[in-house]
Parts: sequence; structure tokens; C-alpha cells
Amino acid sequence: MDPEPQERFEKIELKLSEHDEKIIAHDRTLTAIRNLLQTGIRMLVDTESKIAALTDSQTRLYGTMQELAEAQKRTEESLKRFLDRSGNGRPS
Repeated sequence: MDPEPQERFEKIELKLSEHDEKIIAHDRTLTAIRNLLQTGIRMLVDTESKIAALTDSQTRLYGTMQELAEAQKRTEESLKRFLDRSGNGRPS
């Protein structure tokens, strides 16, 4: 090959090589972004299921607290009636 066409060929080859490197770099970047998105989606799904479980637990806890508050109220009323009938705890 003549030196001039050889130089042009090498320049073209060099440009392709630089272009290939850029494509590879972009491909790596896209792969990293895809991996981050997949990890983020998994974390989001896990978080949503934990929130659902916590919401369910909170609902059950609230119901139990309401039951306990009602039982405490009945106990206090019962104790008050008992004390009223027995003379407020003073000896008869």
C-alpha cells in the first residue's frame, strides 16, 4: 500500500477504535444503570411489603389498644361501684 492510503486507513482504524471504546463505555454505563434500577426496584418491592405488614400490624395493635382501653374503663367503673358500696374503703 502507498503511504498515503495506509495513513488514511490507520486514521480511519483509529477513529473506529475510539468509537468502539466510546460504545463500550456507554454500554458499561447502561449496564450499571440497569443494575441500579433492578436493585432499586427490588428494594422498593421489599419496602412496600414491609410497609403493608407494618400497616396491618398497626391496625391490629390499634384494635387491641381499643379493647384494652374499654376493659380498663369497665374495671374502673366496677372498682368505683365496689368502693361506693363498701363505704369508699373505710371500715364500716
